[in-house]
Amino acid sequence: MLPRERYVVVVTALLCLARLTHQYSSGAPPVACLDQIPRHSDILPQTTVPPYGLFPSTSQVRQGDTLNVTIAGSFGAPLPIGGFILQAREIQDTEKIVGKFTSIPDVVATRIINCRGENDTVTHANPEEKPPLTFVWQAPQDFLGGIEFRATVAQGYATFWKNIESPLVEVVSPDTVITTRAPATTTTRDTPAPPVIMESKPKTTPPPLDTIYQGCADTKLCFGVPENCATTGTCKAIVAVFVAGDEYTFEIQGSGNPKYIAAGLSMDNKMGDDSAMECVRNDNGRVSLFTSWTYAKEEPYVRRSDSPQDIVQLQESSMIDGKLYCKFKRNIVSVVKGQTFDLANNKYNLMVVSGESMKDENRVGFHSLVYESTGSPVALASVGNAGGASKLLLKLHGSFMVAAWIGSASLGILLARYFRKTWVGKTLGGKDIWFAYHRILMVITWLLTMAGFVVILIEVGGYSTTGDNPHAITGLVTVILCFLQPIGAFFRPHPGTKTRPIFNWLHWLAGNAAHILGIATIFLAVYLQKAELPAWTVFLLAAFVAFHVILHLILSLAGCVSEGRVAGARVDAFPLKDMLPRSAVSPRPEHGADAPFSKFRKHLLGVYAPIIVLFAAALVCLVALAPIGVTYNSLMGS
Repeated sequence: MLPRERYVVVVTALLCLARLTHQYSSGAPPVACLDQIPRHSDILPQTTVPPYGLFPSTSQVRQGDTLNVTIAGSFGAPLPIGGFILQAREIQDTEKIVGKFTSIPDVVATRIINCRGENDTVTHANPEEKPPLTFVWQAPQDFLGGIEFRATVAQGYATFWKNIESPLVEVVSPDTVITTRAPATTTTRDTPAPPVIMESKPKTTPPPLDTIYQGCADTKLCFGVPENCATTGTCKAIVAVFVAGDEYTFEIQGSGNPKYIAAGLSMDNKMGDDSAMECVRNDNGRVSLFTSWTYAKEEPYVRRSDSPQDIVQLQESSMIDGKLYCKFKRNIVSVVKGQTFDLANNKYNLMVVSGESMKDENRVGFHSLVYESTGSPVALASVGNAGGASKLLLKLHGSFMVAAWIGSASLGILLARYFRKTWVGKTLGGKDIWFAYHRILMVITWLLTMAGFVVILIEVGGYSTTGDNPHAITGLVTVILCFLQPIGAFFRPHPGTKTRPIFNWLHWLAGNAAHILGIATIFLAVYLQKAELPAWTVFLLAAFVAFHVILHLILSLAGCVSEGRVAGARVDAFPLKDMLPRSAVSPRPEHGADAPFSKFRKHLLGVYAPIIVLFAAALVCLVALAPIGVTYNSLMGS
């Protein structure tokens, strides 16, 4: 080979080596800022589980404050680090690099570089092996929400792992009280423990309201649940609209760790044919915004494919302290499902709903936490707090059903079962005392039940199920049985006929089944978010059931003893004897004589009746005054 040709070969080889050395030894190249790939010729990243991890010193950091983040081995053995690139990325938009690094280890070759902003990235300065590395990162002043640290770490030139992610870190407002807790790690004892930021002392002054509540009185239109919650910042769900010129900015927030929080624009205060905007928390912690169209009482109930997604533009989103939040703009005019939504010139009912689950990845689940609408259409450019729809019919339904099945039905059934041989010879309106009062109480039960059924049909616009709660189904069966009872009683056969025992059994079974189902339906109502009943309503109902059962047991035993006290003849004081044909029943005692222990039964009735009335009155008050205290769903952490 000629000397000139040798010279060319040597120079070419040196240039190639210099190119490779630059890409690895002095840190990540500028082209790696976004995808974090080191450009090691054609070498691809490893596909195995990374042996390295990223460990922030805290799960929350205030705007402008700092935290430590450590790169170290994650499987119990100290691993040397050759090269790396480390950044903080937004959870919602992983291409955005946020914050900046303010400090790097002094004794190892690392450096801070500018990728998309000032000092937003750290990388290696030489290819020498390095111990676990800890850096100081400062949160931005103008960002709220979730971030994660992301890195590519190389063990050697041909061995590297990309997309190594840290646990979620929440950037919170400066006034947030933080109890710092470092995420759990599996680092070794040789790994230096990141320093822990000291816990802030709580301030004596109350913390400021969340951003969404600020301006509800004078610059924004707000609608929150429960009523008047916006003034105290305690809404389970809230939607706010801020108008500046031709820009309509929406905010929605739900508490109680919801899976989704959604707002809707509706022409009425009922679900169906509405344009909805959904703020959805994904399983990976990210929050996304969608639009959808709702259907009234028919599948699919809500569908995203029927609504254009470009009519909204997400600006901010977060999931902090169990509060799901989205801020977004909506086009002033949009067409959804053939219907034009003109925010400036039309009024709409604002709806707000939230739930704990998704039906599938493209549909939100049942609104198990909140479902509420404004009472009338409102101009979105108006300011102040909008009022919710009237709950009068809902409260009347609950009050009627409680009074019917806890109060009048319980007393009426008790009289028919245990007091047939009490007040013998005394009548009311030509009927035995027990029968006259039994009929009065059961007519009251029938009237209250039918009235309660009618008002709830008017309230919901027809029959409607309530998600996974069978309240509507058991309630409908109760109403049907109750409706048929007086019809059957009107056509009952005369005593002594062959069909009378059949009627007696059917009447007894239907009446008791309706009573049991009615009480079970009231239990199920406690778990409905629309009822807004306090959690301890369940215990009040359980106390009623226990008292009711104990009185039945005592009266049943008294009936058995009463029969045994009649010498030479068995009386039909025990109620089920009336189910039998007359030929099978022993002779009655002489006319005008009450069955033994009648006085005892009267005393028990004197105790039972006022207590049952008190139970019914207390439950009616709870229904009428709800919400009181803590609802069942909020107590259970939903």
